[in-house]
Amino acid sequence: MYKTEDGKKKFSFTRFMSNTVPNIAGAPQDTDLTTREEDLAFIHQLGQPDPLVLSSEVFAHAGITSEPKISGSIHKALLKNGVLEQGSPTVHTKNVTKNFANQVPVITSHAQKKLINFLFFWEEEGQRWKKLIGELEELKVVIAEERESGGNIGTYEKRLAEVEGEMRLRPSLRSQQVQEDAQLPSYPQT
Repeated sequence: MYKTEDGKKKFSFTRFMSNTVPNIAGAPQDTDLTTREEDLAFIHQLGQPDPLVLSSEVFAHAGITSEPKISGSIHKALLKNGVLEQGSPTVHTKNVTKNFANQVPVITSHAQKKLINFLFFWEEEGQRWKKLIGELEELKVVIAEERESGGNIGTYEKRLAEVEGEMRLRPSLRSQQVQEDAQLPSYPQT
């Protein structure tokens, strides 16, 4: 309740709600992915038929939303706007434009920023996997050739097992040296 200029008491729902529910709009929001969120998204994707192709549920695992239905809406919007391709592991971060807020309107601006950070994280994961897949294929060819010629394949098989392990290693468990050695895409400064 409050008093008007003529001294009458009035009830204002707006004033009531402003005093009851704190305004947190100015509160700082963390838009970075935590290592736990990266791990949860990575583990979820490992369970998919093609781990590099983002599923419609992954955004709930990555902490962008807590609702699987909204995660599906995000996935649909990203497909519609060319950031993702149906059935393809490619993430087209170049299609994240200044209109991104209008392209993915089902989440808040803070969640959109976190989504962008996730898309860049996943693009880097894709680059990492492609590099490891290339090494895997090369090792398989060398092992097959060594078997035919009767050579020693022990060291190649050991490395093959190591590479397969590296592919399944969660982001939080990777050594700092491995992360620094990874050749990741660079982005032009705008």
